[in-house]
Amino acid sequence: MYKSSKFNYLFNVTLSAIAVILAVTPANALPEQNINTVVKWAKTRTLLPTLRYNSEAHGYGGTKGNLYFYADVTSQNGTVTKEGITVSGDSSIKFTAKNAKGVKLLENIYNLNIANDFQQSRYVTKIGRDQFYRGKKFAYITAAVQNGTNFQIIPLRNLQEAINKTKYCQTHECDI
Repeated sequence: MYKSSKFNYLFNVTLSAIAVILAVTPANALPEQNINTVVKWAKTRTLLPTLRYNSEAHGYGGTKGNLYFYADVTSQNGTVTKEGITVSGDSSIKFTAKNAKGVKLLENIYNLNIANDFQQSRYVTKIGRDQFYRGKKFAYITAAVQNGTNFQIIPLRNLQEAINKTKYCQTHECDI
């Protein structure tokens, strides 16, 4: 009887430790997480560059090959407000729901859940070059940019604010 309860105790402690590790260590880093988590996560992604702080951009970014990745942060607590990817020089990649290469790149950087959420997201509106989408987990903004394509992921609750700001910036000078 003693060996059985000792085994159960060790088994439960091990399971608890694994649960804590999985809860603390995200499979991917997304908006609303701390920038330290995103920087550490980016180091584990072979497609992503090393992220460095850029005071002018109010965030972290880096370039690797034709891919630029950035994460904007709040100055108060280091929370990521949005992440973006720009791919240049490869006209076969577009961040659209129907472009397999673009969706596959999102899957390789983030995971299948994010790629599917974007692919199944609902088109909301287009303002200037920016197209806004509502997913189940996040909101997305895509744009064709000079010699490339851009993708942004923001918290779902910030979608209307992003639309309003973009509309405002169409007629006013903004520091985006």
